[in-house]
Amino acid sequence: MRIIAGSAKGRALKSPRNILIRPTADKVKAAFYSMIGGAYLEGSKFLDLFAGTGNMGIEALSRGAMRCVFVDKSRRSIRLIRENLNLTGFNERAWVLGCDVIRALAILRKEEACFNIIYIDPPYNIKVDETLAMISSYQLLCAGGLLGIEREKRDPCSWLEAIPYKLKQCKLYGNTRLYLLKNRNAAFSEI
Repeated sequence: MRIIAGSAKGRALKSPRNILIRPTADKVKAAFYSMIGGAYLEGSKFLDLFAGTGNMGIEALSRGAMRCVFVDKSRRSIRLIRENLNLTGFNERAWVLGCDVIRALAILRKEEACFNIIYIDPPYNIKVDETLAMISSYQLLCAGGLLGIEREKRDPCSWLEAIPYKLKQCKLYGNTRLYLLKNRNAAFSEI
């Protein structure tokens, strides 16, 4: 697992030694960053939910994101994220929250946080409905912000009908379906 582009390009990241953590595959990561475009990422605030190794958020920092918040409840994941931030030198631009996503979203609401890009990659057996409802209710996605969601290809996608976000793209990579959504309150021009 390596950083694909930006200031830390080519830097190897530490990977999990067990199968409980499923890092985003490089081809899915490359596809997501291709979908959003580099100019949109520059100076952005990025939220990496169910962060695992920190792979997605660290890639965002390498490509020019101003700040990234990493959220995961696993102690092993938090340790990996911190080690990977140390390896890449992005500690100053990161905030690591070691708690479940529901609690983290409540903390971010109290901080009045707003993100340009939110990436959600939960274990495939966990539904995203409640997470998406909270992001919307707490207004954590900025106007015109982008939302990436990684799901198993057989996911029924019923959550798509109940969210206030516009589906921009959906692509399949092996067993992974990648969604790109945009906040309907678009302050930025269409991508």
